[in-house]
Amino acid sequence: MGINVLVFGSGAREQAIAEAVLRSPLLGKLFIAEAGFAKLGEVIQFETYEDLAQKCVEKKIELAIFGPEKPLCEGVVDVFKKHNIDCIGVNKKYSQLESSKQYAKKFMKKHYIKTCGYTVVTEKTLPNYDKLSYPIVIKADGLCQGKGVVIANNKVFAKKTITEFLAGKFGENSKTILLEEYLKGEEMSLMSLWDGKKLLNLHPSRDFKKLNKSPSAPNTGGMGAYSPVKISTLQKRKLEEYQAQLEKALLEEKADFRGFIYSGLIWVKKDLSWNWQVLEYNVRLGDPEAQVTLAHLSSDFLELMLAAVKQKLDTFTPEYNEGYSACLILACEGYPKEPKDGQPIYVPDSKDIKVFYSGVVKGAEGQLFSKGGRVLSLCMIGQKPFPILKEFAQKIKMEHKYFRQDIDTNIE
Repeated sequence: MGINVLVFGSGAREQAIAEAVLRSPLLGKLFIAEAGFAKLGEVIQFETYEDLAQKCVEKKIELAIFGPEKPLCEGVVDVFKKHNIDCIGVNKKYSQLESSKQYAKKFMKKHYIKTCGYTVVTEKTLPNYDKLSYPIVIKADGLCQGKGVVIANNKVFAKKTITEFLAGKFGENSKTILLEEYLKGEEMSLMSLWDGKKLLNLHPSRDFKKLNKSPSAPNTGGMGAYSPVKISTLQKRKLEEYQAQLEKALLEEKADFRGFIYSGLIWVKKDLSWNWQVLEYNVRLGDPEAQVTLAHLSSDFLELMLAAVKQKLDTFTPEYNEGYSACLILACEGYPKEPKDGQPIYVPDSKDIKVFYSGVVKGAEGQLFSKGGRVLSLCMIGQKPFPILKEFAQKIKMEHKYFRQDIDTNIE
């Protein structure tokens, strides 16, 4: 008898997680909560997290893997733990590493983790715009689905953005903001798995957050990614130092969860020395980084999850496939502000390219339609994957489609 597993979430990331679980011989039966287009297991309908947890007990589900940040930040893991269901996901206390930029900054300061300087701003503590150093990074304190970060190059744009944020552009999540110093450098995503005593780091990846390569382009949820990332000997040594520092911080905190921490890192020279600095923390696998990382991973993903639950990550050494794993996002024109969705989609067959569905719905006669900004994740493994992915994206029939033509492996 294998283990019954629940995967929570409806996007391309959760489809990638579900398919990775399905490949494991350790699996008994797969269940899905908040299922999207790709229904890869038995779907569980639920009203509340308590209702879902009770249904998991009834169906003898032993492990729950949570994809999106919203349920984690609402405390779903705390609910499941009351029912003695093992979870891959952060508890509500440490979900604040993502849900509150202030909390994350205080965590980093407490544990001497390098990050950029910042000030906290509310309607009662407005800045002197003439004294700000431009460009400046404006961040909403709370969750904004990857859209709560703006780089302002001048006083006029900074004042407009700050006014909109504080007025509630993202509800309560942007009524407190952080103004951060602007850092320019090589960015990288590090996804690590914590088991309560050991931090296991997966191969770093790189995602492309901006809508295009223009410095003034808006941030998105991610327009593509790849793994592994080639780094220098010095970068590798400094990355190992950071990893040890984060593990020590979690041990000192006695962080009592089993789950992922995503470190958004940037390579910069500061105080006459080069180092990685933390731009942000997330408390789950990234999207689209999860798609490339899970494809790149040749080890049994479910075995890795069970090792985390049993606090045996110190015995697990991940193995990876050869070449680059890459993902290209196909979105609707107008994304992220006003995506032109509702368009029929025709995806050609391909033996080399895996298509993950996120912003997609199925019509009455089986026709696929775009729904939302990011529609498809196009993924493959190869030595030069991006040119092939772009050619495939051109062949997909969808009016008002958009994808980045400029991204490739090992470029910013």
